[in-house]
Amino acid sequence: MIINNNLQAIAGAYQLNQKNSPKRMQNQSSLSFKDEVQLSKSAESFRSVMKKMQNIGEVREDKVAFYTNAIESGNYNVSAANIASKMLTAGF
Repeated sequence: MIINNNLQAIAGAYQLNQKNSPKRMQNQSSLSFKDEVQLSKSAESFRSVMKKMQNIGEVREDKVAFYTNAIESGNYNVSAANIASKMLTAGF
């Protein structure tokens, strides 16, 4: 493959393309474009739910307090059959 001979042809084609291309506006700073995003109602609803979820703590203090009190008072009892059943359904 001879590149040197093709280089002149490519340069000539590029110059011809530049001459025939439409003139671009020189002063594009006078034009102002503004980006805009419009969210659907579903997306807005999803966004509001996500914001609420981010504000909720990872630990549910009310449940922690309930089970702590139940365990400390001796009122929290789980049957061995329930534990075994959950272990078998979980794949252990």
